[in-house]
Amino acid sequence: MASYNVHGGHNRIVPGASSYLDEVAEDRLVSEEVIRLLQAEGHTAYNCTDDSGATQSKNLANIVARCNAHSVSLDTSIHFNAASKDTGNGKTKGVEVYVYSSSSSAKAAAQRVCDNIAALGFTNRGVKVSTSLYVLRKTKSPAMLVEVCFVDDKDDADLYNKVGYKAIAQAIVKGILNKSALSGSDGLADSAAADGNWYYYKNGQIAHNITTVAKNKNGWWYVKNGKVDFTYTGVAQNENGWWRIVNGKVDFNCNSVEQNENGWWYIRGGKVDFGYTGVAKNANGWWRIENGKVNFDFNGIAQNENGIWYIQGGKVQFNYSGTADVKVKVSGGKVQM
Repeated sequence: MASYNVHGGHNRIVPGASSYLDEVAEDRLVSEEVIRLLQAEGHTAYNCTDDSGATQSKNLANIVARCNAHSVSLDTSIHFNAASKDTGNGKTKGVEVYVYSSSSSAKAAAQRVCDNIAALGFTNRGVKVSTSLYVLRKTKSPAMLVEVCFVDDKDDADLYNKVGYKAIAQAIVKGILNKSALSGSDGLADSAAADGNWYYYKNGQIAHNITTVAKNKNGWWYVKNGKVDFTYTGVAQNENGWWRIVNGKVDFNCNSVEQNENGWWYIRGGKVDFGYTGVAKNANGWWRIENGKVNFDFNGIAQNENGIWYIQGGKVQFNYSGTADVKVKVSGGKVQM
């Protein structure tokens, strides 16, 4: 496990920017949550925030002294930006992250953090290089300075208040650790726990009541009672649809007819296509599909891109040759296949 320094900028004696948001109040919330999440992942996280420096220079010197007291993988400085007051125009000014040089080893994490915060809806201003920022110049470890959003832009403030400081902190920590889900937040962990299981977390706890299909950095997985079930092969659902699962993982290459406890389903690109009605195949034959599901009660003729087929019990009868006494649906004089 790694070690990290984290701090919020400024303090109440030498405050930062304030308008629709108060920088000092918010950077403390975000930085403390970042520390909590890093620790929940098993890492060491030092709080290097300074609340005693009576001048700007002393505040910065105190922060850097605390940072340099530890040997860490990364220093992360949390700030909120300011420009001219904007009462709202429907566009956020957005997020940006600073590093000391384009070759800084902090740059990759900075880019991930910037992209993650932008994914919450903020304009992505990108990673920028600055050799003038004191914290970036004076810290011994690689460092990045995060400007979360603009305190004096109403659109930024409204979006920040909507998503909340915890979502910002999660975006930062996911970027630092290069993970898509955290043990201290919601979602499927990227790696196995000590007992070998991949767990789904809710509010930092294993969610034993969750059964779903969820994503981590390794793919999409079938989660049963809070952990990935690598033994499961079938069709499972989440809020986005029903998915073909093979050995616990979504098979996006599947184009077939597959089974779960609710029936047999037409799969296209790994997902049940509830909009499909026609004839589709799997290893066992060709089947009548209606609204994505095999209709085993169907007796008649049906069509797909390869022709018109004679079907009994929901299955194309390839061994049959002759005449068929079947009923067809007619609308406006046209046979409905």
